[in-house]
Amino acid sequence: MRPIFDFLRKPFAIFCLVLTACATEPVGRKDLLTFLNDGVSRREEVFLKLGEPSAQYEGSRILAYRLRKDAGGHILVGRRDNWAGVHYNLMLVFDADGVLIRHSVVEVRSP
Repeated sequence: MRPIFDFLRKPFAIFCLVLTACATEPVGRKDLLTFLNDGVSRREEVFLKLGEPSAQYEGSRILAYRLRKDAGGHILVGRRDNWAGVHYNLMLVFDADGVLIRHSVVEVRSP
């Protein structure tokens, strides 16, 4: 005689396998910020690659992006997402012509 829930064994195993694969796979990118070069990168390029910043200061002269980090690298956090898991801010400062003067990744919360 077969147990009543025998028909659920295979779907449950597949579900667990998929859930485990999703939970353990790093989604960060080591190359996410490599395009940033002080004195070279332009504001337009940053907007195209990173999208809308989480904050803008001094008439868009200073941009801030929220970041997470995992084994794969940095993960950009959307401005509408909450601060859960955010440990860094990417700060970008541009001159009047829109050229990147300096950038830094600032720890805002210990991982």
